[in-house]
Amino acid sequence: MSKSPSLRRIQADIRELALDPSDQYYAAPMEHDMFVWHFTIRGAEGTDFEGGIYHGRILLPPEYPYKPPHIMFLTPSGRFETNTKVCLSFSAFHPELWQPAWGIRLILEALISFLPTPGDGAIGALDYKPEERRRLAKKSQSFVCPVVGPIAKLLPKLDPDRKNSAKGGGSSSVFAKEIAELKRLQQKREGRNKKSKNATKSKKTEETTTMAKTADTGEEAEPKTEARTAESTEEVPELLSPDTDNDKKAASSMIEKMTDGATSSASSDSDATAADADENTGGIAADTAAVSAEVLGNLAVAADNTGEESDANNVVHGLSKLYDLLLNISILLMLCICALLWKKGMDLKQELEELQEIPVGIYKAAASATSSAAASAAASEEL
Repeated sequence: MSKSPSLRRIQADIRELALDPSDQYYAAPMEHDMFVWHFTIRGAEGTDFEGGIYHGRILLPPEYPYKPPHIMFLTPSGRFETNTKVCLSFSAFHPELWQPAWGIRLILEALISFLPTPGDGAIGALDYKPEERRRLAKKSQSFVCPVVGPIAKLLPKLDPDRKNSAKGGGSSSVFAKEIAELKRLQQKREGRNKKSKNATKSKKTEETTTMAKTADTGEEAEPKTEARTAESTEEVPELLSPDTDNDKKAASSMIEKMTDGATSSASSDSDATAADADENTGGIAADTAAVSAEVLGNLAVAADNTGEESDANNVVHGLSKLYDLLLNISILLMLCICALLWKKGMDLKQELEELQEIPVGIYKAAASATSSAAASAAASEEL
C-alpha cells in the first residue's frame, strides 16, 4: 500500500537532514507521531542570542507540505513565549505566504534568522532587554526537555571551517533569499499592526486627557447649564395644561410674587449699598419682564396649537363616526339579504318535498284520462 504524500515528504526531510547535517540546528520526528518534530537551534553569533541553545516543537498539519506548520518554543529566550504557537510569516498564522517547496530545513534556518528581529507585538512575540536575553542565552545551555532529555547533547560541536557557522547558516544557505523576503513581510505586517495599535492607544490617551482637562477647569459646566436652560424653556409648552387661562393666571401670580419679593429685598438693604440694590432690582425687573414675556408667548403658542389640534381632532372624530355608521348599515343590509336568501331556499326545499310525496299512480291515472278524453274528442269530430 502506497504511503500518503505527507509521509513521503516527511521521510524526504529526514533523509535531507541526515545526509547534510548542520552544527547550527537539529530536528527529528517523534517515533509515535511523525507529524510532531522536536528541534534544537543555536543563537546566531554577533547577536544577543549568541551562545544560546533553544529547543521547541514543530507541529506539521496532515496536509503538509501544502499547509504550513505551527511552531512552539520550550526554552525561554526573551524573543518568543514558551508553550505558545508563535506568529511568523512561515507558520500556520500566514498560510497565504507558505510554499510547498519549503521544508524543515528552511524552518530551522528561518528561526535562527528571526531570533534577533523585533517582535512588534506579534502573537507569541517578546521584546526583552538585551541584558535579559544574554542571561537567558547562558541559562538555556542547561535546559532539559522532558521528552528528548538534555538539548546540548543533540547538537554537534561547532566547526569553525563550516561556512554556515558564521551567521547561523542563514546568510550562506540556499534559502537566503526566501528568508530575507519572509523577514521583510513579517516586519511589514507586524509594523502595520503596531501602527494601528499605537493609533488606537494615542486616540484613547487624547480622549482621557481632554476629559481630565475639562474636569479640572470646569469649562463644560456653563454650556451644560445653558443647554439645560434652553431645554427647560422649550419644554414649557409641553408641560402646560389644556386650560390656558388658569396657566396664565398662575404665571402672572408667580411673576407678581417674584417682583414683590425683589422689591422688598431691595428696600431692606442699607444706605451704603443702595445704588447696588437699585441696579440689582432693575436687573431683576428686566429679567422677570423678559421671563414673563417669554412665558406669555409660549402660552399663546400653546393655546394656538391646542386650538388647531382640537379642530383636527374634531374632524377626525366626525369622519370616524360617519365611517362607523356606514359600516353598520352595510352589515345590516348584508344580514337582510342573507335572511331573504335563506327563506327562499327553505320554500324551495318545502315544494320539492311536497312533490316527492305525491304517488306515481296519480300521475298515470291523470295521463290515461287525458289520453281517453283526447280519443273521444277525436271520434266525435269524425262523426
